Amino acid sequence: MAPRRAVPHALLALLACTATAVAGATEIERINPDGLTKPQGYSQVVVGRGERWIHVAGQGGIAKDGTVPADVGEQSRLMFEKVRIALAAAGATPADVVRIVVYIVDLPNTDPAPIYRAIREFFPEGAKPASSIVGVSALALPGMKVEIDVTAVR
Repeated sequence: MAPRRAVPHALLALLACTATAVAGATEIERINPDGLTKPQGYSQVVVGRGERWIHVAGQGGIAKDGTVPADVGEQSRLMFEKVRIALAAAGATPADVVRIVVYIVDLPNTDPAPIYRAIREFFPEGAKPASSIVGVSALALPGMKVEIDVTAVR
């Protein structure tokens, strides 16, 4: 009997990737386990299985002409319009998003309601990604009040 040889980790990873690519199916499971706070507007855990991971760079509420509207609601609307364009360029939709990180300038003094409303309007019913909200002192451009990073699986 021939001795058993260990399969290198790189080969196992390649086989796993190949199996996912062959299957070609995207599966996104959203979990809110007992013992964690019941979330509103997001999921506590999101498991994504698919052949492509899509990482969208931080998108802020900047108009096409490069200006930054003063209103956080308008910035939020523009921010999600840009995310939708970025996702579409990669063949994805808001339903494919598994994680978001929202950065809000001066969080204690900023009314987050318009931002939360934009989040609810962007994602289809039941497609709540894992989410973090981070308060920051400033963003890339003067006047920016909100920015988002997005990860999707397709």
